[in-house]
Amino acid sequence: MKVSSDNNSTSSNYSYSSSGLSGLASGVDTESMVKSMLSGIQTKIDQQNQKKTQLEWKQDAYRDVISKINSFQSKYLDISSGTSLRLTSTYSKMNTESSSSAVKIISASSDAAEEMNIQVAQVASATKLTTGKIGQGSIQMNDIGSSLESYFSTPTQNITFTVGDVKVDVDLVDSEKGEDGNYSVDNMITKINDALAAKGLGGVTLEKSEEGKITVKADSTVEGNVEIGGTSNALSTLGLKAMTLSESNSYSYESKTEADASKLSATPPESATITVTLDGKSKDITITNGTANEVKASLASGLKSAFGNNVTIDGDTISARNGQTLSFSGDSKAIGIEAGSCTRLTTSTKLGALGMDDYSFSVNGKEFTFDKNTTIADVIKQVNSSDAGVKMSYNSLSDSFTLESTQTGEGFDINVEGGFAQKFFAGATLSEGKNAIVNIDGVTVERMSNNISVNGISFQAKAVTGDYFDGRGNLLTAPDGKLQAANGTEDKAATLTASKNTDEIVKTIKSFVDDYNTLIGDLNKLTHESKSYKDYAPLTDDQKDEMSESEIKKWEEKSKTGLLSGDSDINSFLTNMRKVLYSKADNGFSLSMFGIDSSSDWKDYGKLEIDEDKLRKAIEENGDDVISTFTNVATKLNTACKNTASTSLASPGTLVQMAGVKGKVSEQTNNMKKQMDTINEYIKRLQAKYDSNKDRYWKQFNSMETALANMNSTSTYLGQMMGF
Repeated sequence: MKVSSDNNSTSSNYSYSSSGLSGLASGVDTESMVKSMLSGIQTKIDQQNQKKTQLEWKQDAYRDVISKINSFQSKYLDISSGTSLRLTSTYSKMNTESSSSAVKIISASSDAAEEMNIQVAQVASATKLTTGKIGQGSIQMNDIGSSLESYFSTPTQNITFTVGDVKVDVDLVDSEKGEDGNYSVDNMITKINDALAAKGLGGVTLEKSEEGKITVKADSTVEGNVEIGGTSNALSTLGLKAMTLSESNSYSYESKTEADASKLSATPPESATITVTLDGKSKDITITNGTANEVKASLASGLKSAFGNNVTIDGDTISARNGQTLSFSGDSKAIGIEAGSCTRLTTSTKLGALGMDDYSFSVNGKEFTFDKNTTIADVIKQVNSSDAGVKMSYNSLSDSFTLESTQTGEGFDINVEGGFAQKFFAGATLSEGKNAIVNIDGVTVERMSNNISVNGISFQAKAVTGDYFDGRGNLLTAPDGKLQAANGTEDKAATLTASKNTDEIVKTIKSFVDDYNTLIGDLNKLTHESKSYKDYAPLTDDQKDEMSESEIKKWEEKSKTGLLSGDSDINSFLTNMRKVLYSKADNGFSLSMFGIDSSSDWKDYGKLEIDEDKLRKAIEENGDDVISTFTNVATKLNTACKNTASTSLASPGTLVQMAGVKGKVSEQTNNMKKQMDTINEYIKRLQAKYDSNKDRYWKQFNSMETALANMNSTSTYLGQMMGF
């Protein structure tokens, strides 16, 4: 028979031995004899395993109770819950309504005015500074004839390194060739490093690994970022790309591909590939060498094919239609256009591409310092994260910048200075901030914000409800103090109404009562069950082998029934809950006064019943007393739940101390775990004794069998000698 000795291992008890004569000489059923002789120890092992199994079932039952109590507590007694009966807001739910979309109700307290008349003469606004259109909508081909001649001549394979105002430009074609007459990567690196050192940038170096990959790095002597650029062929020869060394890449970059000197060529290109992008759609247009007019005609044909009439050439000007974004990259230098040129600003545009010399900028006295590699997105981010009191944005649709004060209301000026400001905000339009002007039940008030709270109602002025100004900007006021609409205009004043949402409050309380009744119903069932487990001990493995699955299931149901019957800890919890619910709160009121009382049927064991009409009347007519009573009762119920089922390490509840909770520290430190550990140790000792006795018995029987076999052999020999 197999016996589980602990939670994680199983030992096997068999009365037979792996070696022995098994009654061959004596005819004795040795296995049965040994089993009978070990039966006393086996019975003790079975009893301990049954005891442990029963403890495990009881622990599971306790943990289920803990879970149910905590679910109830979390829903109705935890202050983080939206249905917590400990919060006054649960009993202060309000129905609100505004007759006009111009005024939005944000919230209303339980003592809010039932009705309020709102006239909005002016909404609060922020001071705004808005630029005109930034982009020009067109791109110039600068000195196209010279550009074509330069591009289609013997190419310069340049790689450039720029740090601040220092720029190092190296033509790889001029590097020394090797003995075989071919270009050498090592010689290229030497030429570049020498050129960097000559310009005081010795802290920037290139190295070639054994695999042929190039590493570019800058040490601490280099102040600022290192921008790497050049012709695509030169960069490709070294396996590099246009990039910037900065803190983000630890001022170091290793090429992904090996350097290949064979890529370097001094042969003039046969064509140029210009990448043209219109509103995110890119097309490659290939041109060959020729006169400026021939190339422009070829380019115009390619643009027509790619984008229809949306991109046109007029003289040396390439234009897109209003609102479209046109940009150039690739070999655009062949036609006198710098790669990255764009008809409209984008947030990824670098300040260096905007034709500025001064990248400084101040807003309301807050200084910002940028460089030519700073993008528009970086500028916006730095301004918005500062304490300059403004929010900066770029509108891609109108191609314009806006600076807006972070606060609404009058008097929040926006002062901008510096190169960036001169570039973009010199001719900007200023819209000064205004206060909200609102008339509330005949009283006119001004506020910096559109969010206003008065008489228990918080609302937001979203639009004016009428024209209440005369021709000179003065408010028109009626004798009753309300605003008067100008002649020929309509007054669309908003009416705000607020009333207690009794339905929602009652719904929450009814839900609480239903769930409370379910909880104590489940717990009372456990504590009042008949103790059938006493007559149905957990089955041993031998017993299970003799039963069907359905028989085992029915047996174990009875084995688990009544394990918590009469449990003192659960009964104490139920008693405490009933005591809290039936006693008067600290204010002298009880729940029964508001329509919540115990069931008249004693078999319900303290379940609650609701007189809904009485509860509604109490909420509507005696709201403050209802709130103070319920919150006080809920606080005491929370204490009762915590004392019993809290999973806190510092102060665990009584049931948690008893059974623990899975996944918590208490899983290994609870009282029942300690009891099971003690049982496991006892089972191990019994198991050791079982194994020792079994070995001893088998040795004794084996010795007997050997002696009998020897006697039988001698007897047979003597008989043969004597002629028997």
